[in-house]
Amino acid sequence: MNQQLSSLRAKLLHLQQLLPSLLEACFQRDPLLPGSLYTLKRKCGKPSCHCYRGELHSSTVLSYRGQGRPRNLSPPPEDLETLRKLTEPFRQCRKARAQLVRWQKQLLQLVDELEAVRIQQGEAEFRKLAVARKPRSSKS
Repeated sequence: MNQQLSSLRAKLLHLQQLLPSLLEACFQRDPLLPGSLYTLKRKCGKPSCHCYRGELHSSTVLSYRGQGRPRNLSPPPEDLETLRKLTEPFRQCRKARAQLVRWQKQLLQLVDELEAVRIQQGEAEFRKLAVARKPRSSKS
C-alpha cells in the first residue's frame, strides 16, 4: 500500500509541475479575437469563368462570433496580418484551456485515488485499535 501511495504522489507531483506551462498562454497580454481566418473556395456560377472548369475563386474569410452571433466577413487583404495576430492567440488560449480541463480531471482523479488509499490505511489502523481493546460487557 505504501508503494501505491508513493506512485500516486509521484504522479501528482508530475501533474503539479505541468501547471506553469499550461497557464503560460493565459498570462499573455495580446488582445484576443474569437474567430479564425480560412480560405474559402467557390464557383461564381458563370459558364464562361475559369471556376466553371475547376479553378475555383478563393478568398480569405474571417469567421467571427461577435456580439453573440456568428458572422463571416471578407476583410481587405491589408488587414489579414493584423487579424492573424488577433485570432492566433485566441486559438492558443482556447487550446491551453482545453489542456487545463484535461489536467484538472487527471489531478482530481489522482487526488481521489490518493484519498481512497489513505482511507484504507486509516481504517486498517482503526481495526488494529479496535482489536487491541477488549469489548465491554453490558450490565443489565
